[in-house]
Amino acid sequence: MNTKSILAALCSMMLVYAPLAEPASSSAIATLSSNGNVRINGALVSPGSTVFAGDRIVNPENVNTVLSMTGGSRIIIVGSGSMRIEEATGQPVARLENGEIAVLSHASAPVVVGAVGTRITSGTPEAAYAVTVSSNNLQVMSTKGEVDVEGAGRTIEVSEGKTLYATMRPPSASPDSQQGPPAAASGGWAATFFTFDHVILIATAAAAAAALGIAIKSLLRTCKATGSPSRVTCD
Repeated sequence: MNTKSILAALCSMMLVYAPLAEPASSSAIATLSSNGNVRINGALVSPGSTVFAGDRIVNPENVNTVLSMTGGSRIIIVGSGSMRIEEATGQPVARLENGEIAVLSHASAPVVVGAVGTRITSGTPEAAYAVTVSSNNLQVMSTKGEVDVEGAGRTIEVSEGKTLYATMRPPSASPDSQQGPPAAASGGWAATFFTFDHVILIATAAAAAAALGIAIKSLLRTCKATGSPSRVTCD
């Protein structure tokens, strides 16, 4: 993961790109803001566009895109990557196909992230973390609170200030390959879990941790857009 890009996203994007409009229907998940050309389902979209369940977002290189959700949770797509947005039992689900995202998950509207056959959730009422996917390689860096990463038969707790590096192994084609739990047992989750193959859990470097603390303090500020043209102010 490019730590500098994540820090820049956490410090600035969540403050600058406030939602321009509230979702207009029950199937709306978030409002999108971006500093570049983003595509939803293959079509270019403008800032303030509403993201619905089932939408696939493709983010280009050197562009940061923010999804602001009802309840205060936010997801930033940092640079080149793609992600599909879903909804399960009222919870927004972000299935990261490739690339990296930063997530701020509030207890009032917790976010579930699916990545490389894992289910990633906040283990504390409020959490901020970054997820990177490259092929079958997964990286999860917790910057505030605890993050739970669930795979086949195992859940790894990533505590604040720690980073998980894992290589995930897809299930075999045999009938007894392990599947995800029934939807009712796991918050509507119905994906196949991958197995943790190689796992390393380390502490985030001290310099990065200090910078992350500043980033999180900025993240938790309340910002809103007013006027035309839009002006963002923070408490």
